Amino acid sequence: MAPAPRRAPAPPPPPPALPLVVPVPVDALADEVERLLARLSVEDKVGQVMMVGIGGREVDGAVEALVRGHRVGGVCLFKHNISDGQQVARLNQDLRELLSDGIPPFLALDQEGGNVVRVKDDVVVLPGNMALGATRSARLAYAAGHAQAEDLRRLGFNMNLAPVLDVNLNPRNPVIGSRSYGDSIPLVSELGRAFVRGQQDAGLVTVAKHFPGHGATDADSHHALPVMLESREEVLAQMEPFRAVIREGLDGLMTAHVAVPALTGDDAPATVHPQVLRGLLRERLDFQGLVLTDELEMEPIARRYGVGQAAVLAVNAGADMVLVPWHAEKKREVHAALLSAVRSGELSAARLDEAVRHILATKVRRGLFTPPLPVEERLATPRSAEHEEVAHRIARAAVTLLRTDGEHFPLPSGVRLGVLTAEDSLGQAIRERMPGARVLDVPAWPSRAQRARMRQRARALALQSDVVVVGMINSRQLELVTLAASLGRPVVLVSMGLPYLAERATAARAVLAVYSYQPTATEAAAAALFGEIGTPGRLPVDLGRLTFGYGLEVPRRQQAAAPPAPRGEAGGGRPR
Repeated sequence: MAPAPRRAPAPPPPPPALPLVVPVPVDALADEVERLLARLSVEDKVGQVMMVGIGGREVDGAVEALVRGHRVGGVCLFKHNISDGQQVARLNQDLRELLSDGIPPFLALDQEGGNVVRVKDDVVVLPGNMALGATRSARLAYAAGHAQAEDLRRLGFNMNLAPVLDVNLNPRNPVIGSRSYGDSIPLVSELGRAFVRGQQDAGLVTVAKHFPGHGATDADSHHALPVMLESREEVLAQMEPFRAVIREGLDGLMTAHVAVPALTGDDAPATVHPQVLRGLLRERLDFQGLVLTDELEMEPIARRYGVGQAAVLAVNAGADMVLVPWHAEKKREVHAALLSAVRSGELSAARLDEAVRHILATKVRRGLFTPPLPVEERLATPRSAEHEEVAHRIARAAVTLLRTDGEHFPLPSGVRLGVLTAEDSLGQAIRERMPGARVLDVPAWPSRAQRARMRQRARALALQSDVVVVGMINSRQLELVTLAASLGRPVVLVSMGLPYLAERATAARAVLAVYSYQPTATEAAAAALFGEIGTPGRLPVDLGRLTFGYGLEVPRRQQAAAPPAPRGEAGGGRPR
């Protein structure tokens, strides 16, 4: 079969409905920062270096005591703070009003797309970075960042802790995975640069993460200290995506709690290491933007140093803000430790002023001192329909066919179809196209009791089907492929998570990777299953036998009579 011609990517979205931030001239920026800095007391400056979380979905006495009482520099919201778009827009407005007579706060969240999404209502939900990696499209990456930034600004956010610029070199990495664009340094650099430019062009403060890199490790820094075991040259190579965005004027970086002995000669985490933050980031890479730590309450930091002392060490090492999102007593501990360190001289007044200058410069440059439109006016303005289309374009361009027998993909017509899926939106999308399909939603992480019942029900469904589609998020669903195949039923696998598992599904007749379980991705998967769209995506990572760039292309509305020819070679051809 001749490969289908690749269509040119759609152009990026039109200019944003919200007013863009007008850049401040360098001299005027420096003058304004110095004027603001001169007004701040030591207590105010210590508050500015704190990025905190809050406990609920509205401003109460405890939130006011924290935010206004400590005059904090920023507030980071998480899922437990958000019920819907209107609620979080009003919460952001109330948080800003707490500091209306002082320095406006950063109002931040982690909105990466894929499996890290804090708000789903009134904002575009992107399929995620690895899906973008499969598209190979910097144009789509720019459009994604731009659309997401406009929607977040509409809800009152002025900072996003994204994108992830880690290169996922270790398939067993427990914390990065599909949050990365892929395992190719040039690909991550190109897409990361485009995404950052899109967000910043739309006026959103952008904090990329996790410097100096978390993608080659095999430990989760929430629970244990990852150690980068590569050589100095390899570690520096993994930093190229950060270099690329720094050269283009990145607003901020988040540090990683990882040890880099090849650079430092010890096992101290990068977050508190002056050789990494001051020597490497500030001096060698010449980064003059904002440096924010990852959560200081994560176990490798908190257990080793204590949260308060870790904050002092991090700021002394070169961090400008410390993230303390969870426990009220830890926020008090950090505030007291920083204040005590300044008064004792452990943290110099000059270093504190330098940190606050970086914070104030970012706030002035991105227009935080200009009051946003009233929340009612912002919410009354319709969102651009183009934003949702950006997510759909990414999802459709990411669909990657890894295997087919030439008979069961696209799905043959007139068959009794059974669907076993760990994501119900896949079943819904299939049912819309084939109302008679039998769908069994299975638990993504089944307990032992659930697993026995799941197998029993899956067996019954498979026996009533001619073809079985299995929607896989993690390794727990691999046994469903084996079970259905053992009953003589052809299996088509839709991989909605990390693609590394797909090679283990040897019993499947066809394997499709979409890299995400967000509805746009599952809708694209269903469209591909029924031949409505083609399979233009290419692997953004090595799977072993199937290498970076591999992908089988089946045109839309054309059933393959024989396995199609692959793009990419199964033995090499990776850009590095």
